[in-house]
Amino acid sequence: MPTSQHARGPMPHTRARHLLHPLRGLILSPGALARRLDLPEDAQVLEVGPGPGYFSVAIARTIPQGTLWLLDIQAEMLAMARERLERLGVANVRYLQGDAMQLPMEDGSFDAAFLAAVLGELPDPERGLEEIHRVLKPSGLLSVTEQAGDPDALALPQVEKLLRRAGFRVERTFGRGLSFTVNARR
Repeated sequence: MPTSQHARGPMPHTRARHLLHPLRGLILSPGALARRLDLPEDAQVLEVGPGPGYFSVAIARTIPQGTLWLLDIQAEMLAMARERLERLGVANVRYLQGDAMQLPMEDGSFDAAFLAAVLGELPDPERGLEEIHRVLKPSGLLSVTEQAGDPDALALPQVEKLLRRAGFRVERTFGRGLSFTVNARR
């Protein structure tokens, strides 16, 4: 988990193992996030900023006929996620190094997208959300999770405002305070 020694912005790949700490599940377990997303088994899903893949395994397993696309700006994070998911036998995943400010995907490519403890790390969160809006299919789901302990965490009113400004309709919120998930539709 991020600590007070972590500067704002993306977690350095050299400290990524902290993101896999089992106690992180006390804030939000990967299975709980997967249930919040409620994805169809054949969904095409984009995870922006997966780090070493803490939530990726659970999400990929909920879409056995679909594909989970992991996009991270750091190649080292993607390598860690690939190693972890392959070791656990998760094969319906694609890995792409890229920037959330300019997603390298076509318009309307995904049924859903999610960010977990990532939105506040983006240099321009509104621009990142606009890009996600672009690559989601009409009525596509965007899920934004913020977690306590993250030095880049945004408050719920701030996240909701950013979502609306990027053209999303807030549909449901889980949790409170600095530990919450907001589901919104394109």
